[in-house]
Amino acid sequence: MSTLSVADQTTYFLCSIVLGLILGALYDLLRAVRMLVRARGVSVAVTDVVFFTVCGVITSLFALPFNKGDVRAFIIFGEAVGFLSYRLTLGSVMGKFYSHLARFLRTFLQKIYKISEKIFDLLLKVISILVYNIHEVVDKSLNKSASVIKKHRSADKAHKASRGNNKGRYNEQNGKNAKARKERKDRGQRKKQNRR
Repeated sequence: MSTLSVADQTTYFLCSIVLGLILGALYDLLRAVRMLVRARGVSVAVTDVVFFTVCGVITSLFALPFNKGDVRAFIIFGEAVGFLSYRLTLGSVMGKFYSHLARFLRTFLQKIYKISEKIFDLLLKVISILVYNIHEVVDKSLNKSASVIKKHRSADKAHKASRGNNKGRYNEQNGKNAKARKERKDRGQRKKQNRR
């Protein structure tokens, strides 16, 4: 453990007071965040434990260059004086300011949430209308194409049937013609036989 002169100890003590003021300001910011999110009970205790653990690490790092890592009582006392000085003076004023700011931010965020909710609802309605209209258009076009396909199929069947009827008629006509030719031929042969 190194020996420090009174002047060095006084300098370190004043620096630790300044560090205490800085830590008080950091704690005030933490308090503002807790006011904004309305932290209660366990979350407050957990954030306090984390904050004071960080303060312990900062104090050790602060003592490292000044006192080769040895934390002396006057450094902790100086930090406590700085921290309490901030909390009792500027901290109380800032606490009221943070309280009003947190209230304002909460109402502002609630209004933004309501506006965004209305916009989101409107977007959902527009999208649902668009999807419904697209569905209707697709449905109508499918029905129209199905009816066109049915018309083509029925026309095709009618055409095939008429071709089949025409073939039958043609075959029937050919059969009649062949029969008539055969009859003529037979008559001609009979006439020749009668002539003889």
